[in-house]
Parts: sequence; structure tokens; C-alpha cells
Amino acid sequence: MKILLFPWMKALDRLAIEKAGIPSIVLMENAAQAAASCFAAEFSLPVFKNCLLLIGKGNNGGDGLAIGRLLSQQGYNAHFMILNPTEQFSPDAKVNFTKIRNLKLKYDGVTDIMVLKKIFNTYQPHDTFLVDAIFGTGLNEPISPGFFSDIMQAVNDSQFQVASVDIPSGLSEAFLPESGPHIRAQVTAALHCLKWAHIYPDGNSHCGKIQVVDIGIPAAITDNPAHYIRLVEPRDFSDLLVEREPAAHKGVFGHVLNIVGSREKPGAGILSSFSCLKTGAGLVTAAVSLANRDLYVLAHPEIMTLIYARPEELAGKFNDFSCVLAGPGLGNQLSTAQTIDLLLLQARVPVILDADALNVLQGRTEILQAERSWPLVLTPHAGEFARLIGDSTQTVLANRLELRRKFAIKYRLHLILKGHHTLIATPQGNVYVNQTGNAGMATAGSGDVLTGMIAGLLAQFFPKYPLEKILSAAVFLHGYAADLAVNETGQMSLTASDIIRYIPQCVLKINEFRSPFPVS
Repeated sequence: MKILLFPWMKALDRLAIEKAGIPSIVLMENAAQAAASCFAAEFSLPVFKNCLLLIGKGNNGGDGLAIGRLLSQQGYNAHFMILNPTEQFSPDAKVNFTKIRNLKLKYDGVTDIMVLKKIFNTYQPHDTFLVDAIFGTGLNEPISPGFFSDIMQAVNDSQFQVASVDIPSGLSEAFLPESGPHIRAQVTAALHCLKWAHIYPDGNSHCGKIQVVDIGIPAAITDNPAHYIRLVEPRDFSDLLVEREPAAHKGVFGHVLNIVGSREKPGAGILSSFSCLKTGAGLVTAAVSLANRDLYVLAHPEIMTLIYARPEELAGKFNDFSCVLAGPGLGNQLSTAQTIDLLLLQARVPVILDADALNVLQGRTEILQAERSWPLVLTPHAGEFARLIGDSTQTVLANRLELRRKFAIKYRLHLILKGHHTLIATPQGNVYVNQTGNAGMATAGSGDVLTGMIAGLLAQFFPKYPLEKILSAAVFLHGYAADLAVNETGQMSLTASDIIRYIPQCVLKINEFRSPFPVS
């Protein structure tokens, strides 16, 4: 599924009108029919008999006018609250306003917040829902204090269930939700496809249940290679999960070298090594100190160990493996920096850098610009990425897309930004967005499990399959394993070990996955 930026969606609308010959008023009617069906299914008669509609002046308001008309035809008592002078309406909104006026449907011009509150007081939340059709996805700056911010506050203070058209008003891809007022919805009908503002910056927690609805734009128009953001789905990597050949042996499925685990933090290496194995790697060797060696063997005897005391003892060994993972629990110290420098200089196999392997690159990312023919994957969370680029975590959170793309392109690497809706950015500038996972994953070792899963899949499938497919699978399965695990543990008690324990189930139950962003 594609995720579109606001300018791309505007371009698609224009192409549908100019190239496919679909009049804009037809697109609006299609959108209204799809959204009205979505809202009627969520707030069904006879329980909800009243529908209050907040109508802005643009095409979002035009959608709302048409939705209210269609809901009225289904038997709802529709009451329109017009928030702008009708002469300010967009052309298609004017057409739909004329329709509701000719049908003598109930509407009021609302120019004062007290008028709105008076209307609210005439309805009861138990049988009334509210449709938010004030603003669409194209806001460039937060809503300033005044009339519209007062409306949003009144809506959020009310007890009405809210259904938003395309996106809750006040949200935008241009700024963080906390930058200004916005409506909090229980359900959102996303028109045609997901928009960036539904996902980032963390917008979907304010959207409630998101339903993607078809508005009749031909698929051929949407499939533009310039629209490089994709929501990862199981079908994108299903060919990695097929049954193995009967005569297969462990050597066929790769051998991972995992350079991990300082004396103070051995657990990260144990978690990442075992998740490599549970994801299907044929062999895993953990490069550890002598002091930690027995911990690995006792925790999981399947993990082999390579003992080293100094970075130079690893020299010449990297290319004996299918891929190399470095960083979990290594410690942010000189020896770690020396190890990573040696690895980047000598490796001719895929390399994954995580945790302290990233921290030691702070202030010296020029080492990443060296020529190489092998894939390099970096897996920072927001704080680690902020340190890498020398900026604040807040800046990273507010500019997830462009910062990741530019970094991945500049250094010719794959960047996985861990967090809510983990991102994968490629050297070509493509971006993949994960849809699995939950807040229970905010626990020690969760990221170590992910990097182990990445290494396990890389060892098995690269270079036979594209790296983007392998990384997408790892990130998706990591989140899906956690989603299955919380059914047993709850979010509060979820641990990294629980995620590993559910890796087999997430593979076996991949066909049972149900997207939180259903399409109708």
C-alpha cells in the first residue's frame, strides 16, 4: 500500500481529473459515498440517529456536505454547522451546499463558539455522532488561537464520538501534533490511501480507527514510482517464508558473526544471537570476551563463540561469514570504535551496525562514505540517529522522512529508524513503513532482537532476494511477534525474550495478520 504526501495526493487528484477524465465533483461524490458507508457502519442506526457535521470552506467541507446528504438519505437526522461564509466555499463545496439547501436539510451558520455550544447542548452523546470536515491534510502551520481552535477544543471537550473526513482537522505532515490544537477522532475515513500525516509525525494515535476508502482514482495513476513511501504488507515478503527443501542443511542458511556484549552488558548479545537462530540462520557465532563466553553457552548452547580480547584479533575473520552484526552491548569505548573501523575497512559481506556501534560513529560519519560494494545497514532509534547527525531528538521526530532519506542517499546505506512505525530508507531514496508492533516493545533488549532477526534473514536470503524485501520482513515480523506476545503478557509485562519466543508463531500465523489500516 502506498503512503502519499499531501502534494502527491493533489497531483493524483489533478491527474484523475485531467488525464482520466473524472470530474472533480464525481471524485467528491465517490469520496462522500465511501466515507458515509464507513461512518454508518461505525455509528449505525438506530443507536445513532443524529449526525452533526462541522463544515469548512474547502473540499474537505464539500466532502462533509455530501456525506451529510447521503447519511440523511439513509435515515440519519443530519445537522450541518457551516463555519465559513458560503461565498468562500470551493466550487465543488458550493455545489454540494446548494444540494443540501434545495433538499431543505437543517443547517446553521456558526460564527461564534457559543452558537456551536448551544447546538451541542440540544443533542445527546448516546445517540449522536459528529463528522469533522473542517480542514484536510494540507495545513502548512498549526491553527492559531481563535475561532477554529475554540471549535476544536469544544469538540474534544464534548462527549460526542467523532468521525473525521480524511484526517482529524488540525493535523498535518508539516508539524508535530503538539504544535497546535487538533480534533481527536474515534474513526477516520482516509480518502484513496494513507497520507503521511496519518502515520507521521505520530498522527494516527489521534485518528482513532483508520479506514482507507476507495474514491475511484485508477490504480494506474497511483502506481507512480516517484511516490516512494510504501506500507509493508505480508505479501511483500511472503516468498521468504516458504517451506524449505527436504535435503537442506545448516550451511545453506548462512552463518552470522555477532560482535557483541561487553562485560557489563552481556544480555544484548545473547538476545540478538538467539533471535538470529530463531529467525532461521543456520549458524550463529558470537564474538565475545573470555569472561562472557560461558554466559552464552549456558543461556543457549546453540550459539557458538569466538573469543577475542583486542579488536585486531578479529582481523581477517569477517569474510568467513555470511554477514556481520556489531554493536549490541559492546559499550561506547575506544575498543568499540577500533572494532567498527576495522570491520568497515575489511568486510566484504553485509554489515549491520546497531547500538554502541552507532554511538562510536558520532562526529565521524565520514567513515561511512568510503567506497564499498557490500550492503551496510544501520539500525538507530531516534536518539542514536540524532547523535549521528548532530541534531536534537525533537528535530529527528519532526522530520523523520527527509532526514532519513538524505542520510541513506548520502552514505549509500540502508537506514532503519526504530520506533512507532519503524522506517526503512534505502540508498535510492525509497522508504518503507512498518505497521506492526505496540508500546510494550519499549523495553530493554527489543532493539537487540530486531537486529538479530535482520542478521538471521540476511544470512539466509541475501543476495538471492532484494535487501529491501529482507529488511521489510525482519521489521514486520519483529513487530508482529510482539503483537502476538502481548495477547499473553499484556504491554506492561512484555520483554524482549517474549518477542523471541513468539517468532515461530508470527511466521506460522502470518496469514492471520489483519492490518490496522483496512481498505474498503
